[in-house]
Amino acid sequence: MTNTALIAMLVSKGVITTTDLGTGGALNDKQADRFIDFVIDETNLKQMGRVERFRNENMKVDKIGVHSRVTVPAEEARDPSVRRGVTTSQVTLTPTELMTPFELSTNFLENNIEGEAAEDTVVRLMATQMGNDVEGLYIEGDTVGRAALESDIYEGGSSTQYIKDSLMAKFDGFLRQADSAAQVDIGGSPISPSVFSQMLQSMPNKFRRNRKDLVFLVPDDLEQQYRERVSTRATGAGDSALNGQANLTPFGVEMTPVSLLPFNPTVVEHITFTGSGSTVSLRYDNLVAASMIVTPTTLAATPSTPHVLTTDYTVDYTAGTITHAGGGSAIGATATVKVTYQSGPQIILTPRSNIIFAIGRDITIERDRDIFARMNQWAITTKVDVVFEEVTAVVKGYNIASSL
Repeated sequence: MTNTALIAMLVSKGVITTTDLGTGGALNDKQADRFIDFVIDETNLKQMGRVERFRNENMKVDKIGVHSRVTVPAEEARDPSVRRGVTTSQVTLTPTELMTPFELSTNFLENNIEGEAAEDTVVRLMATQMGNDVEGLYIEGDTVGRAALESDIYEGGSSTQYIKDSLMAKFDGFLRQADSAAQVDIGGSPISPSVFSQMLQSMPNKFRRNRKDLVFLVPDDLEQQYRERVSTRATGAGDSALNGQANLTPFGVEMTPVSLLPFNPTVVEHITFTGSGSTVSLRYDNLVAASMIVTPTTLAATPSTPHVLTTDYTVDYTAGTITHAGGGSAIGATATVKVTYQSGPQIILTPRSNIIFAIGRDITIERDRDIFARMNQWAITTKVDVVFEEVTAVVKGYNIASSL
């Protein structure tokens, strides 16, 4: 993702240097395309979906298809009197602008062991991390806005109070968008051939006719669990799973491990109690124990202390339910609260080209100087979005056990 991994690559390979940028940092078309090419090469984007480059604020991707029967009986010398057509529509990408701002003091630049090369090194590191951040947004973004420890977002932040993760709330990533697709509840069973079989059977036939075009997107650790299961077989496939590096292909569909797809993804939802002591079912069950954080829906940038387990609410992590604690609770009897928790592993099945990662060509890497503070100031800016071209061609498998 990473116009950023790209900046890293461009800087490290001499395509762009800090001295070349000066105070203006808009990449020209050739630099931007090289930047995006590097991004694709250095991330999982090619394996997960396709990349679209855009220039305008919004980009529309045209779709064309046939959704019903087009063939009719033919009779000699007679017009069938009917004509069939195609269905056209568009997918709209609305790019979101993101920035990585940072500063380097003159003292640091003068005293570090790398000397003048330190600035290029820091820019490369910042660009690489920006790429990781954007990839995480592509995957786990949720506009509801998860609660996060302030210390997980900002160095030196509180390790007990929570804020809204504003980056991850910029748009819905493909895990959240897949909630509108076909759903397969694995019911807490471990990863096995049955999981992949159920998901394939839940996909419409027209999308699974050519299995070479399909891909199972799985977390790294879940792929390892399945590889371990297959490796116990006294067969060539077992030896290959144990000793080989090629991706496994359950039922002829490639299983692609995605490094930044969390083994236990973070889920956030707003739920409303119906009265004192009432119980509400969450989106998933078999949750990760002790992972739940309950806060007001108004949670924002100001650090806030979360509601207290047992005192304000109780949780059944296996059943995936939250219960109002009753009269002594600080939560109103019919209040709506933000619930953030971790679910079991999830898998996405889709045609490989169905996930569209949009990366803007209007990329800037800008540098300025605060002469009074004696600081070099940097800002790396890009625009991104992600969308399924056809959500009916997506299957999400969830409630998978975390161990074999």
